[in-house]
Amino acid sequence: MKGILLFIRFAITQLIYTLSGLTPRGHKAVMGCYKDKFADNSKYLFLHWQQQQTIRAIWISADKHIVKRLQDEGYEAYLRWSLLGVWHSATAKYYVYNTYIGDVNQYLAKGAVKINLWHGSPLKQIEFDISNGPLFQVYHPQNISQKFIAKALYHQQYVRPNLMIAPSDTVKKLFASSFRINDEQFLTCGNPRTDYYQRYKSEDWLQLQLPLNTQQVILYAPSWRDSHLDNAANIYTQAIDFECLSAQLQQSNQCLLIRLHPNEAHLATELSQYPNIINVTFWDDIYGILEKIDLLITDYSSIYIDALQYPCDIAFFLFDKAHYQAECRSEYPYVAELPKAGIDLFIFSDLQDYLIEFADQRYDLTDSKVQNTVQDSARSRLINTFWQYQSRSGLDCLDAFVQNEQIAATKKPA
Repeated sequence: MKGILLFIRFAITQLIYTLSGLTPRGHKAVMGCYKDKFADNSKYLFLHWQQQQTIRAIWISADKHIVKRLQDEGYEAYLRWSLLGVWHSATAKYYVYNTYIGDVNQYLAKGAVKINLWHGSPLKQIEFDISNGPLFQVYHPQNISQKFIAKALYHQQYVRPNLMIAPSDTVKKLFASSFRINDEQFLTCGNPRTDYYQRYKSEDWLQLQLPLNTQQVILYAPSWRDSHLDNAANIYTQAIDFECLSAQLQQSNQCLLIRLHPNEAHLATELSQYPNIINVTFWDDIYGILEKIDLLITDYSSIYIDALQYPCDIAFFLFDKAHYQAECRSEYPYVAELPKAGIDLFIFSDLQDYLIEFADQRYDLTDSKVQNTVQDSARSRLINTFWQYQSRSGLDCLDAFVQNEQIAATKKPA
């Protein structure tokens, strides 16, 4: 019975998708984001297009609060399955998204030019490059039954983008492999999420109510542990004694901002009770504060690559490195050859000691200068690897793309 229902679902959705390729598509863009948030590259391109009036840009989401907020701010936004949401999704020439076409509408995208801005830089294996972990079967089904299930349940993962952006040749090569597209389908330029704040002022910092006498602001932004999907345990409270950390932060006049992945957002709720620890997980995103923080602590997340463009220090808290690489996702081989952007920390006491040393750098200028010299050399090499084309604004390149009908016509929609 389950198999019959799955087949019926597959048949209906594929029919709808095929028919959506027959609808006339006008010169407008529908845009969306993973988990129906208003965040990342598509958010900042949307805001830029609204201000510059480059193209009619329409935000699509299933979150009624996001849609209402955007409408109240004077933007055009609709619920995904509202009449206008369906109409614009079925008739827009451009789909702009951060992960998959389902950020907008995965069943009405055929015939549109699909612009995937992606939401990170490839350190972990992504999409068709994934070689282990729970996502392996999504992209590499092993038999007929698995292939049918993959196509039925993961339709949007198999729809290739017509265009992507890449800030370097390294990133372009990895995206080409993981999304199975060719070099002609790339714009080599920066990312809207970081380019935006080089052009427009950020108000995000004003949201923070930092404790009195805060002298250093630290952002902790770990990667998603996809092996813990069905695990009710909070792996972060197991790795970190937040009560002890809070006391230390108060003593050092430091404030810790916590930003967990959207798939783990619920794990951050209980962490809001501690002084000098602020949960920013439920913000749209954190790109508006990267230029203000003193230290970024992450792990396997590519957020540190974005942070390379700002003056903050970087550290890596790898409390589950062996488990992560074995059970979640392996890193690309090239990552092992990259220079280190910051120190590796493996247990909570390492993290404590490092934060004490980081606080002391405010007073020990000699050691700080020596350390910065080493880090600056590593950063220069990393920037050359990941931000080769950062002088080319993604905002301007995408402006030019949608304004040039002849170029857009060369990208044959799937």
